[in-house]
Amino acid sequence: MLRNLMRPKHKGNMLVIDLSKYGYPCYTVECTYHFDKKENKYSLSMWLNRNDIGDRMKISSKKISTQYISGTRETIIEDICRVVYYAATVADKDTKKKYFDKYIDRYEYELACFERGNELFEKEALEKTNDGKD
Repeated sequence: MLRNLMRPKHKGNMLVIDLSKYGYPCYTVECTYHFDKKENKYSLSMWLNRNDIGDRMKISSKKISTQYISGTRETIIEDICRVVYYAATVADKDTKKKYFDKYIDRYEYELACFERGNELFEKEALEKTNDGKD
C-alpha cells in the first residue's frame, strides 16, 4: 500500500506528505480533503510547501490544484497517496516532466524573484543611509 510507503502525517482533514524521497528535497505537499455531497466525491486541494522557509507567508506555500477524486471514508487516505505518488513519480512521455515539476519550477522562480527584489531593497536602503555620510 502506498499509504505505508509514503507515511503521510495526519492533521485533521489534511495530510502532509514529504516529497524529498521523490526528487524534491525540502518540499512537502499538503493535501486537504472533504466530501462534497453534491458531487458525491472528495474534493482534494494540494499545496506545495518549502520546509526551509520558517514563516507561513504566502511565498512559503503555493496552491497546485483542486480536483475531485473518488473514494470512500475507508480508502481516501490511500487514494490521496496514489494521486501524490503519481504526480511525484510519473513523467509525461513527451515533455519528460513530472506533474509537480512545473509547479516547483514556478515556485523556485518566484522565490528567486523575491530574493532579488529583497536584495535591491537592501541595496537602496544602504545607499540612502550612506548618502548623508560624506
